[in-house]
Amino acid sequence: MTKIADHHRVSSSFLARACTRMNVPRPPRGHWVKLENGKPSPQPSLPEAGPGDLQVWRKGDALGAASQPVPKAPAPRKIRPEQLRISRSRQHPVVVGAYEVFAQGRVIDQGFLKPGKQRLVDVVVTKPQLESALKLANQLFLKLEAAGHRVMFAPSDRTYARAPFDEHEHPPKKPRRRHPALWSPSKPTVVFVGTVAIGLTLFEMTEELEARYIDGEYVPTSKITSQQLRRLSSSWNWSTRMDFATGRLCIRAFSPYPGADWSQSWKEVKQSPLRGQLDDIVQQLTDAAPVVARLVEEAEEHARVRQKEWEEQIRRLEERQQIQRQNEAREQARADLLSVIKQWDDIRRIQDFFRDVENSTSNLPDAARCIAMDKLTQARELVGELDALKALLQWKGPKDRL
Repeated sequence: MTKIADHHRVSSSFLARACTRMNVPRPPRGHWVKLENGKPSPQPSLPEAGPGDLQVWRKGDALGAASQPVPKAPAPRKIRPEQLRISRSRQHPVVVGAYEVFAQGRVIDQGFLKPGKQRLVDVVVTKPQLESALKLANQLFLKLEAAGHRVMFAPSDRTYARAPFDEHEHPPKKPRRRHPALWSPSKPTVVFVGTVAIGLTLFEMTEELEARYIDGEYVPTSKITSQQLRRLSSSWNWSTRMDFATGRLCIRAFSPYPGADWSQSWKEVKQSPLRGQLDDIVQQLTDAAPVVARLVEEAEEHARVRQKEWEEQIRRLEERQQIQRQNEAREQARADLLSVIKQWDDIRRIQDFFRDVENSTSNLPDAARCIAMDKLTQARELVGELDALKALLQWKGPKDRL
């Protein structure tokens, strides 16, 4: 490790982190001593790259900065029910400890929980539904793992985005902006089917009901007791429509890849709870992986086309700017040259004037001639002389200005 690290001019600890990030096995402590003493220390084979594993590292790259290949789905297969048998007592690592953090979160509009921590499983529910929602998420994750699909928080090998959703059981035709906003995690919860990531969100749905304002809160009209009705003032006996949590859950799968728009939802109804649909959901997620992979490939191809178009636009813009700079330099150089020539021409005419004056002073008396020569000296100092060759050498041509 130290020799290879020295070759790449990085520290051995950094190289160890790179191997861990790339899931590359490295010799454990004491490996070389065992070999020297004839003791076995088997070398593990290089495993297949898993979801989120870095596959390329070059000197100067930050760990996780290398680009990843297009995700690929495994070969289509039918999942047998016996494969998805799970232990009800086991907890998936993504769900472990989530209940306590959610339960301590603050309660916002409609009773939804908003925990202070953001690196949590993607569950958006009210407190009465928290326990059942986490149990449902745990069962789904374990069944996905039993089917050979890895569930985890989105890794940092590429950009994974959580798709927004509408918590309404029957979303309105015109989307409404919700305030306060529901809780959202810092990293989406994803399942990898092969190397294809599919985002998962479990949330409690809401419905719009007629309600009245009683004792500081809105109460659905259907749940107002007769005693509360008698207490209502005739002047304040008015109703409005409000959203209320239904207690029914929805599992939403989505594409976390930018530009690849895909989603599918499974809603809970009284006659068909989601717990009994988990096997079908696992199969449908498995079948959806090729669709998501194709959308990602198309999105990346469109991104490459847009990138080339943008680069071509930049190249054309730079060419136009270069031509404009050349034209401006040419015009400025010409203007400066004409200015120098005009200045030289003016000084030559003035010098001809001075010579004519000097020749004319020869006919003057001595006193007048002295006065004229003194004035002539002052005039020459005031105007100065122009060296044509020096002025040309100091002049900047069009190429000198670029």
